[in-house]
Amino acid sequence: MLNSILHISCDSADHPNRIGEECSSPTTARPKQEALRPFKTITQGDSQPMSEAKPEDSNTRSGPVDPLELRSNPRVGTDLPVELYTGDFAGALLGRSRDLGIGGACIATQSPFSLKSLQRIVIGLPSQNLTLDAIGCWQREDPEENIVLTGISFDNPHAEQLELVWDQVLDAGKKLARFLYKRTALHELGLEEAMGLAQVTRFRTFAPGDMIYRQGTRGDANDSIFLITEGNVTLQLRIRDAIEQPLVQLSIGDLFGGLPLLADIPHAESAVADSNVRLLEIDRAAFRQLRSMKPWLGHRLGVALLRVHATRMADTLGLASKIL
Repeated sequence: MLNSILHISCDSADHPNRIGEECSSPTTARPKQEALRPFKTITQGDSQPMSEAKPEDSNTRSGPVDPLELRSNPRVGTDLPVELYTGDFAGALLGRSRDLGIGGACIATQSPFSLKSLQRIVIGLPSQNLTLDAIGCWQREDPEENIVLTGISFDNPHAEQLELVWDQVLDAGKKLARFLYKRTALHELGLEEAMGLAQVTRFRTFAPGDMIYRQGTRGDANDSIFLITEGNVTLQLRIRDAIEQPLVQLSIGDLFGGLPLLADIPHAESAVADSNVRLLEIDRAAFRQLRSMKPWLGHRLGVALLRVHATRMADTLGLASKIL
């Protein structure tokens, strides 16, 4: 249930060469860092406001990290305006939240910054702006969306501030659970299961024409399971290595992707954004945690996704018989 949400843990894919670092301070415990995708990673102690990074801090620890351990604290996907104040910029660096928990948040910005220079953030809650002292935990570039993701931890927040964050996390979790339960291919899940699923999600955005994933690929950042919350996505099939044949246009509530997670096989089709698209994502690390911590829910999600893929495969075979 959402009442178990205590901290933030920003998601990423499982990868053998990921770098992990714990974010902590003398005053309050910090959530552990997520396993990182194979993107360019900036750890605490680096400075990256310009094109050249400083040498890695000597305290930086690298090596394989168990993503299940790192994702032991759930969080909820959110999309809120954020202002970050650091020593690198004269004014505020604008961003958007990708997920939020009681202990911190994952923030998307257009520019990197020195993690050590982070001072505070201002989150634009629906009711008011909330200012919180913050500590930078990790940072990585996401070339698919041309953004920088930063994991931050709230620094010794007051009880009144935590109350506001709690309200936002619980409200966002309820809305996501209601969306999953009523408007998606996962409607067969019970409401409590939908609430559990909401705790392992994050938001991603794509512009018109962006390739979300490509047919025949696997093992990259976009192996995830996706649900459309805004916009339209076209699934297309490459025929004879030349023709991109549209299969179906997906809209709000439709489920797609995830075959590399379920069956360890490449994507059977390509997915392209037709408009500005916002997706709810369950990535490899989240799916692994789900299967470990809530195996029945992980099983139900897998069955629902395989049913969707089987139906589309039947449609694909029908289309192929007409073309060939």
